[in-house]
Amino acid sequence: MDDFEKELKLGFLEEASQLLADAEQCFLALESNPQDGPMLDKIFRLAHNLKGSSKAVGFEDIGVFTHRFESFLLKVKNGEIPVTSSVISLLLVCNDHIRSMVDTLKGDLDARIDSSALMERIESASHGEAAESEPVAAEPVFEEEIFEAPTPEEVELIRLVNHSFDANSIDAGVEMPAPVEAAPVIKVAPPINSVPAPAAHATPAPEESIRVSLARLEKLINSVGELVILQTVLREQSLSSNAHLLRKTIHQMGKVTKEVQDISMSLRMVPLRQTFQKMQRIVRDTSGMLAKKVALVTSGDDTELDKTVLENISDPLVHLIRNACDHGVESPEVRQAKGKPESGTVKLNAYHQSGKLVIEVKDDGGGIDGARLTAKAIEKGILKPGTVLPEQEAIHLIFHPGFSTKAQVTEVSGRGVGMDVVKTNIEALQGEVQVETVLGEGTTFKVILPLTLAIIDGMVVQNEGCRFVVPLSHVHETLKPAVEDVKHTTAMGEVLLLRGENLPLYRLNTLLGHKKAAMKSANEQIAMVIRYAGSPFAVLVDDILGQQQVVIKEVGSEIQNLKWMSGSAILGDGKPAIIIEMNELVKPAKRGAA
Repeated sequence: MDDFEKELKLGFLEEASQLLADAEQCFLALESNPQDGPMLDKIFRLAHNLKGSSKAVGFEDIGVFTHRFESFLLKVKNGEIPVTSSVISLLLVCNDHIRSMVDTLKGDLDARIDSSALMERIESASHGEAAESEPVAAEPVFEEEIFEAPTPEEVELIRLVNHSFDANSIDAGVEMPAPVEAAPVIKVAPPINSVPAPAAHATPAPEESIRVSLARLEKLINSVGELVILQTVLREQSLSSNAHLLRKTIHQMGKVTKEVQDISMSLRMVPLRQTFQKMQRIVRDTSGMLAKKVALVTSGDDTELDKTVLENISDPLVHLIRNACDHGVESPEVRQAKGKPESGTVKLNAYHQSGKLVIEVKDDGGGIDGARLTAKAIEKGILKPGTVLPEQEAIHLIFHPGFSTKAQVTEVSGRGVGMDVVKTNIEALQGEVQVETVLGEGTTFKVILPLTLAIIDGMVVQNEGCRFVVPLSHVHETLKPAVEDVKHTTAMGEVLLLRGENLPLYRLNTLLGHKKAAMKSANEQIAMVIRYAGSPFAVLVDDILGQQQVVIKEVGSEIQNLKWMSGSAILGDGKPAIIIEMNELVKPAKRGAA
């Protein structure tokens, strides 16, 4: 296999993944509106494109299966097979199978896949639903394949095969001269129903895009990070210099650096659309297993997020969506008894807020009963008998490892690992999960995430002569406590009294194991109040040096197991500082107090 053939095949597999994602959404949309003729046409075109393109690049197994799949779709399109829930389920199974074939071929371009069992199922469904139908193996007529209006993917494939296609000529529907390697002439007709828009209201040309190697992108971002560090160092040096021109140059350099930084970071940003679209299938499958009626409503799917963050939120979102269908939305009988619509609703929304991305999963179910959770936790031995928790703390029991309110394990839930995974994965991304619930009305889970993990706003603190960086998003406020505001209790140790609230108080030198350090009075230090991922607390540090953007650098493998050390940063004087995750750092102290 030469390089050109390999490039052609890999290009097809990449495009096929997107086509299959589009096809899945079309199947789900068709289920809600079986008479949608344009949707049926679109589905048929997608299948036809997959068949033709797969055969053109030499993937015979995909070509054979999609040909049989296309024949079945043609009968659905022509009304010979009615669009029922079982037919949609079969279409989704076929779509999953093609996706599996594509994933297999991405790992081995020469792999062979057996589809005989599923093709027999398609054959049975085809004859079982339609009394009179054409033979499954019948090829579409030659004229239809040549003169059907091409999709953008087909146009790209034609360009790659013939090497000399002119995009403008394709759009005009003219005949192209064959290459010299003597390839056949391909005629492309314009869409039958296309109507040119008036010149005064001509739509702007679509924004062009290119594929960028992730490795090259990472190199660019690393280089920009180094540039940001150098600019910070120069800025600090300029403060001790009286050279006006130097300061002006550094100021200009800072502006350009920020612009380059924003552009390079935007290259990592991708919309949430595909991730949200996948949740439609999750809702359909989960509600089907539970014999419930649940509709998913999405908004904000054009909101962009760092690709690295996006790749790691898929599992937490799946758990939240399944949890909303299982624990949130009631059964149709219960909903009707409560005077609610028989079908429940799960809303998935995304938006930017205060430099963060917020993803909301909201259901209109029965809400979360904190008293019931507390009783279940006592029953499982998680809490001591007689324990009474504030409502918000009781609700957060759902994130406890191994906790579940289900008496029996089912395919959907009962193992007590789902919500624990959500909390762990989101916190690993420097994010947090908030829960809002009203009994009888529903529950909202808010996932709050940083837009990117490469550069953060940090607070630089000093303790025992060492400097550390704390993510600014974790710090709610800072204050210099008075002597009378700090108390010592037998159960909790030191406590900070803050506007009527008792906050556990920790000392950074103690948390870091500096047991020999002199114990300073609390009023000689500064308290950082952390309200992040649930329980609030305060940490005493010697001093706060300021705030600045820092580029996150990975720590060495020998200390990667320390969860409280999320990375390192180079400060303005060129020296490194550890980035501290306070919530992870205080966990051992919390367990000791408990």
